[in-house]
Amino acid sequence: MRRGFTLLEVLVTLGVASVSLAAIAHSTWSIVLGRRASDLQQAATLIAERRLEELLANTAEDLTARDSSESVADATGALLLRTLVEPGPRENLWHLSVTATPPRGGAPVRFHTLLRRRWVLP
Repeated sequence: MRRGFTLLEVLVTLGVASVSLAAIAHSTWSIVLGRRASDLQQAATLIAERRLEELLANTAEDLTARDSSESVADATGALLLRTLVEPGPRENLWHLSVTATPPRGGAPVRFHTLLRRRWVLP
């Protein structure tokens, strides 16, 4: 009676183990990339939301039509922030829009609203 494994059994076992390890490594890498993308989207959302809240806090005298872009540095990287303030469809409405684009081709996050401000008479 022989003891031990044949060379073929050892090779098959090593093949199955290496395929399993490769699958685990691929899954781990996918999780890391997904987490990074999620962090970028969250940072873009928070920055855009903060900017829109700043615009909403303005009084009627502070609102002027503008379209500006700037780079905002964050712990996750630099984001491109575009702010658009324009007159709305009626004379006492303003259209406010903020778009934050994460670096490296992330999906842009856009918030917009209509803001009613009464005209201030001099």
